[in-house]
Amino acid sequence: MRNRRRQRAEQDPGLVAEVTAFGELLAAHPFRPEGPGTPPEVVADWARALDAYEAAGRALNHDDREDVLRQLDDGRYAMACLEARLRRRPLPARLPLCFFDPRHGPSAAEVPWTPAGGTRRLVPVCAADEVRLREGSLPIASGHPGRRPPALAASPSPRDRFDWGRLAVPGMVAVLLGYPVVLFALGDVMWAVAYLAAGYIPVGFAGMSGFYLFSSAADLWALVRRGHRTRAAFDRSEENSSGHQDVHVVTDVAGRRYEHVRKVSGPTVRPLPYRRVWYLRGREGAGEGKGKGGGKVLGPWAVLRLPLTVLVSLPVFVVSAAATLYLIPGRLILALLP
Repeated sequence: MRNRRRQRAEQDPGLVAEVTAFGELLAAHPFRPEGPGTPPEVVADWARALDAYEAAGRALNHDDREDVLRQLDDGRYAMACLEARLRRRPLPARLPLCFFDPRHGPSAAEVPWTPAGGTRRLVPVCAADEVRLREGSLPIASGHPGRRPPALAASPSPRDRFDWGRLAVPGMVAVLLGYPVVLFALGDVMWAVAYLAAGYIPVGFAGMSGFYLFSSAADLWALVRRGHRTRAAFDRSEENSSGHQDVHVVTDVAGRRYEHVRKVSGPTVRPLPYRRVWYLRGREGAGEGKGKGGGKVLGPWAVLRLPLTVLVSLPVFVVSAAATLYLIPGRLILALLP
């Protein structure tokens, strides 16, 4: 392990120096969260800075230079917010790093950009990339060819030409009602009646178990690859049709907020200033805005709940999918055979 870190330090000593300097800044700072009367917002800023330092160290060990810079930027902004709160000053404005490469530094403006096969949107860019994009040139080469805008706007894809949402429901109804009619016309009367009576049962089990299986498996895979524990700061308490709940929030390096909702017995329950949750870091360029960006927050028991859900839903999905395939289109194939 020491040799591995030494090799990575030799590859990028400047990045190692930045992480070390930020850690020394945290160690030398006089703030202590256990002080009497400390506002919970200040504690949350301090926790975000510590989590960012730990995440930067993990990203450095994995040789993920972009993630190191983003975590350091998040930690420095958290420390700036902490200083502003302690001195009772307005919070500083958050300038996200350049979208095309965080090594370009903080963004200077937002400019419209159209990714290949995507939709036009605003992205934060550095001053140099702002000039290049407004002139119609490519951004500064950053090792991410998938992010470079095409010379010409891509032609609309079939997904953009049709409103598939409106076509999905009528098409599904036509298939569900037309299938037993075809079976009946081919002489398979018994299975046509069985399909009308209970054909939705295996289909429903396959759909529900498949949804839980694949969504849980995707979250589990993301948890293993990109997940880490962090603190979610308390944001608000609210009441809806399902009862009372506390909402804690995790803010990523780009300022996007991800909420973790926890049900409570009533409004008299005093919420914790923060909760330990699992944060799944999103892929670069996955989205924008509040609640988007590919990131996700899971509860503290996700490490147990996700594997258990996969183990339970997998056999249910296999059996129900096999029964569904036997019925659709298995019976139609058997009816067509001589």
